[in-house]
Amino acid sequence: MSFQKKMLAFAAASALTAATAVPAMALENEFHGMFKFMGYQSNSLTGGNSGTVNFNSDAHSGFFAEQRARLMYIAKANDNLKLVTHFELDTRFGGVTGGYKGTTGNDSGNLDADQLTLETKNIYLDFNEPNTATNFKVGMQPWNDAYGSLFLSADMTGVYATKKFDPATVSLGWFRFDDNTLATGTNTGAGKLTADLIVLDGKFALNKDMTVGASYYNIQNDTGATFSSATVGNYELLHMLGLNADLKFGDVAVKPFAAYQFGDINGTDSISGYLLGATGKAKVGSGAINFAGYYLSGDKKTTGDRDSFQTVTAGTTYFNPANMWLLVRPNQATNTSTSVVNNDMTVGGRGSYGVFAGYEGTDNKLFYNANIGYMAAAENRTNAGVKENGSLGTEINAQVGYKIYDNLSASVAAAYVFLGDGLSGTTKKINGFGAANADDPYLFNVQLSYLF
Repeated sequence: MSFQKKMLAFAAASALTAATAVPAMALENEFHGMFKFMGYQSNSLTGGNSGTVNFNSDAHSGFFAEQRARLMYIAKANDNLKLVTHFELDTRFGGVTGGYKGTTGNDSGNLDADQLTLETKNIYLDFNEPNTATNFKVGMQPWNDAYGSLFLSADMTGVYATKKFDPATVSLGWFRFDDNTLATGTNTGAGKLTADLIVLDGKFALNKDMTVGASYYNIQNDTGATFSSATVGNYELLHMLGLNADLKFGDVAVKPFAAYQFGDINGTDSISGYLLGATGKAKVGSGAINFAGYYLSGDKKTTGDRDSFQTVTAGTTYFNPANMWLLVRPNQATNTSTSVVNNDMTVGGRGSYGVFAGYEGTDNKLFYNANIGYMAAAENRTNAGVKENGSLGTEINAQVGYKIYDNLSASVAAAYVFLGDGLSGTTKKINGFGAANADDPYLFNVQLSYLF
């Protein structure tokens, strides 16, 4: 062996020895996640989360099954520093042509499996800065608004900081949800055409039973893309001011909220929209009564200044307190996450309102719930000289389940929607939604859920 090769071998061995001699950082490895199996019999669901419901669909009805697994790994250096990663795998039994969610990938439910289905939900650094005692989350992370997720609930890339000033808590965040995706021509450099969300949230605990909050959200969008579910053009500047509260009166808990929006659309038209709402729970017997309601302002017109409440996209708004399966985007579904208004709570900018109530309870290992809800468009437009009917429908649903183990449960559920004339009428149907003389949607669901 030449002298040069000997020196290289010695250097490599020395480097390896030095590397192995350095004490490794002690990490606490945390693994969490879930697995959920769901089977459906329905005359309306298309599968996937395209937001589409078939209204005249007896020919499409049938039993289908799907599963979702979520895997979370947390690399925890200490109580003040950790890396959070969260991944998702969706599968339809028998596979989906073209892949789930309209992607070009493959679905592992096909024969012989062996397909790529891993999706990234979250990867972010979570740490407490010691000098300011401020918590920072940096990276791809989940964020929910303080208004029942009627404005936005999504995984986004950004930076979020939270500081406690007892009895107050203040959070400030910046998220970028678009960067040049629709840019054309020569002005296509990264960071030139973007859509950003700035959030400022604050809460103040008056006492153990009363907390009040306020927030300011701001969207600056110069991409040229249309993000509003109302499809009224891109808003270059959107401001949203809101108030909310958590109130407890004995066995009753109520969370009222209200928000007002203003800003510009395409630099020419102005925005003046608002939302109102409340959710609550009252203990009764061995269970609890749930109640919720909301109102989103809408427009009778499709041009000019906007009175409609603006959301970011139809697929990122929810109202989970409704506890619906079909009338509102469901919070229990896995991949099939659709509603009769195509997951658009603004109903094409018309606005909407809804009232919901239900009861939930447990009996040893048995759990159950039943719910009813009604929704309608806030504003009715005139199409072809005929005024629309704003009634969307009434849903009734029920679920009963059994806890096989502490972290494994099985359940069955059923839901039925009595469609209003706004979705099933002939000449009075809301334009772009529902179908003439549509069938009332229904579903039966069976699920197996494991959490760890």
